[in-house]
Amino acid sequence: MWCNRDNSRSILFFANCRQTMVLNIIILVLYRTGYNGEFLGVGGTWNLNEEKNPDAEIVASGVIVGYLIYTLVQVVTYLFGTTEHKRALSDIVMNFVGVFLWIAVGAVALHYWGGYQGEQQYHFVYSEKQVGLAVGALCVIQGAVYLLDTALSVIHFTKEM
Repeated sequence: MWCNRDNSRSILFFANCRQTMVLNIIILVLYRTGYNGEFLGVGGTWNLNEEKNPDAEIVASGVIVGYLIYTLVQVVTYLFGTTEHKRALSDIVMNFVGVFLWIAVGAVALHYWGGYQGEQQYHFVYSEKQVGLAVGALCVIQGAVYLLDTALSVIHFTKEM
C-alpha cells in the first residue's frame, strides 16, 4: 500500500521527496552543462586564466550526486509502502548535514559567479554567469528544502517517542 499509517504524513513526505529530487536533477544538469553545453561547476571553468580550487568542485559534485542518490533511495523506500525511515535518527542527521552542505555549495557558487568576469572585457552579461548564479541560488533553496525535511523528520521522530 502507498500509505501504511498516517496518510497526510506520507503524502507530505512524498511531495517533499519529489520536490527535492526534481530540484537536485535541475542543479545537476546546470552544473554539468551550464557553460554552453560544457562543464560549468561552482567555481567556473577549468582553464589557465582563472585560479580555481579543485577541492570546491570535488565537494560540490559529491554533495550534488550524493544527495541525489540519497533522495532516490528515500523515494524507492516510499514506493515500497513505508515511511519508517523518516522516524530514524540517521535520516535526521543526513537531512541536517544536507542543510549545511547545500548552503555551503550554493554560497561558493554565488561568491564566485557574482564577481565573474568573462573573456570579453566590457561585456557585463554572460550566460555562464547567469547560469552560475542560478545554480548557487538553487543550491541555497535546496538547503532550505532539506531544513524543512529535517523539521518533518524531527516531528516524526518525537511523535514515536
